[in-house]
Formats: sequence, C-alpha cells, structure tokens
Amino acid sequence: MSLSEYAMAKIYKVVNPFEPTTSDKQRTEIDWNKCILCQDSTSESLSCPADSKRGTDGAGYKTTAENLIAFEKLGCLPKQINLSQIDEGKGVEESFKVNRAKWHDTCRLKFNKSKLHRAEKRKTTSPDNTTSDVPPKFIRRHIEQASSDVPRCFFCDKEAKAGESLRKAATLELDFRVRTCAQRLQDESLLAKLSSGDMVAQDAQYHSKCLVSLYNRMRETETHTNTDEELINHGIAFAELVSYIEDIQNDNIVAPVFWQI
Repeated sequence: MSLSEYAMAKIYKVVNPFEPTTSDKQRTEIDWNKCILCQDSTSESLSCPADSKRGTDGAGYKTTAENLIAFEKLGCLPKQINLSQIDEGKGVEESFKVNRAKWHDTCRLKFNKSKLHRAEKRKTTSPDNTTSDVPPKFIRRHIEQASSDVPRCFFCDKEAKAGESLRKAATLELDFRVRTCAQRLQDESLLAKLSSGDMVAQDAQYHSKCLVSLYNRMRETETHTNTDEELINHGIAFAELVSYIEDIQNDNIVAPVFWQI
C-alpha cells in the first residue's frame, strides 16, 4: 500500500454511528473499586460506609444518594457523575449497597448538606430563576431605608432637620432600656423595629428628644406621685446622663471614672 493510499484509508475510515466509541465505553463503565464520585486513583484512602463499625448499616449511602439526586435536580451535578449510569434499576442507594461503593472523604464533602443548601440558595436568588411566583415580602420601613440613605430617627422615622444631629446607639445598655420601655408600654411599632436586632447592630440613630419622650412615657406608667414637671425634668436629666456616658465611652482619649453619690 502506498503512502497516499494509507492516508486515504485513515481519513475515510467507515464507522458505525450506533456503536459506542472507546471514550463512550470508558465513560459508561464504572469501576466500583475506585471512588464512585471522581473515579480517580489518588493517595487518599477510600471510605466505605458498608465497612463502618458504628452499626449504621450503610446509612452513609442513603444520605449521599439523596444529596446527589438533589444536586442533579438543581442542575449542579458535575458532568463526570452520571446517576443514570450508577443506578442499576433499583435506585442509586441500592446500587451503592450492592456494589459496596467507596469514595474519598474530600469528594463526599463536596456533596454534603451544607453544600446542597448553598446551591439551593444560589438557585433561588439567581436572576435567571423565574420559577417562583411568590413576590418577596418587605415591610414598609425596609423599603424606605432602601430608597434613601439619609439617616432617620429610630423612634420617629424622621430625618434630622437643619442644625439637628442624630445620636448613634453605641451600647447594649441603651438597647436594653429602650426594649424594656417598649415592652412595658406595649409599643407595637417600636417592638417591631427592635425585633430586627439590637439597636447597635442596626446602626440605629435617634433624636435626644425622642429618647427623652420614651423615658417620660415609661415613668408616667410607673408612678403618679410626682408632678408632671418633675417627671419631665427627671426624664431629661436621665436622658442627658445616658447620652453623656455614651459620648465619653466613644472617646478613646479620655479615660472617664464614674462614681455613685
């Protein structure tokens, strides 16, 4: 055979399109003695749930099989893992048990519950995901905050006017006092705001007069022995003391010392 004839024979070799190629055969054949998830031979030892000494009767097969099926439904299963090839007719879990499937622990961890939850979360929050017909729920206060970055008072939801300044909640003691007042006054609006977290975590800011007003309302419910003027003065003095302590605690230069008389 001449060189040209040999080349033509190589180029125009007739093959049966219905006969699987070598690569197809390698892909459809599963070596159950290797890691069922990667089919690679590495220095890492293989784990077999069927050999577990904990008496779980191969419970690891059930969990891994369920996770793999869930990943496949999400479309997040790697191409090298084909469950239709693993399933021999009675389910993936049963195929694992019959063939005493093995895997590397590092491979199995890629398909644990936490990884599955993350994949589900990414799927539901993806812009391409249009399967959900339920619109997201937002409370009005969240919408107002999202539409404007202007700081608002935590108590009255109003912006600071010209010449006014908002104080920032910097201690959990303040959150505790405000929360106590809200609970005793049964202030539903304030309780709803506090349910999102403490005031420090929410970076809450407030008018001093609004905090004073809250304390005054609290004191009016506790006692009626003092006059209205005394209650107001007491509330103002207490609020100013709290604000002063907060300002001092935020000052890294001054080392304050407080004492009780």
